[in-house]
Amino acid sequence: MAFFRIKKIKGKEYAYIVENKWKPTAKSVELNASSRDERERAKRSRTQLSREHLTLRGIDMRGSRRDSLAMSKPRGSRQKVKEYVGRVYRFNLMNNVNFLEYFKIEDVQNYIEINQKNKIINDLIEWELYKFNVNKNEFSIDLNSKKIQKNNKNVAFFINEGFMCDFTLKNLLEFKPEGDEQADGYRLARAFVEAGIKVPQEIFIGVFGKLYKTAE
Repeated sequence: MAFFRIKKIKGKEYAYIVENKWKPTAKSVELNASSRDERERAKRSRTQLSREHLTLRGIDMRGSRRDSLAMSKPRGSRQKVKEYVGRVYRFNLMNNVNFLEYFKIEDVQNYIEINQKNKIINDLIEWELYKFNVNKNEFSIDLNSKKIQKNNKNVAFFINEGFMCDFTLKNLLEFKPEGDEQADGYRLARAFVEAGIKVPQEIFIGVFGKLYKTAE
């Protein structure tokens, strides 16, 4: 599993994507069979979640956020840098306006029906940038190429406990369902959280529905 890790160099923060490489031990080999059984039971339990419960859990996802954005090293593992993300910029919430109010949306269902999935995601990104007062003259934000840069160097915005950057935008905008509706719902919710986007529940359901409609 990949994680974000922040390193501070000369007072500035830089983000990296790292992977945990587990070291096999005598104990881990001994428990390997039982671990597989536990994973199978957990998988069966997860697939029994209702779509509504999954959606609500996915939008909040406190535990998942801690997992995906973990900065500590788990025991018995060795971390390997997978990718350099860029310098991290932190922002404070400046404009506390909800999504529907910002875009003056009166009919949510109509908004979802007339817009493509990526247009809705782009609107969510624009809304978060406005809320945190990100200066578009200071940063170059190109959603078509999925790049966020400053002075031609990749950067990451740390907002809502997530990292909005090339990596997370690509995961979100290029998200594809894998055939397991409930697992895909969890993955999509996690992609929003990792990108620092607090997607409203009704918008999440609409985007998720479009993904499966397109896949059919």
